[in-house]
Amino acid sequence: MAFNADQFKKKKKRLVDPNAPPRPNLLSQDKKLRETTEAFAKLHDLVAKQQAALDALQSKYNRMQQSVDQLINYLRKGR
Repeated sequence: MAFNADQFKKKKKRLVDPNAPPRPNLLSQDKKLRETTEAFAKLHDLVAKQQAALDALQSKYNRMQQSVDQLINYLRKGR
């Protein structure tokens, strides 16, 4: 096996236009990150809506419980 000097030559660098926009890199990772971020945003909105619905139901339950308690007190006093 002979020594080959061509294997160790430095590669020439390409000239880069300083005014050119940056070349895209890691597109698939960027896309996955964006999709994941959007999915988390949707989940966050869903959780917020569910929390609002839960708060409304809790408030409704508390009002009903107060009404039942008032009815029970009225019936106890009437006897």
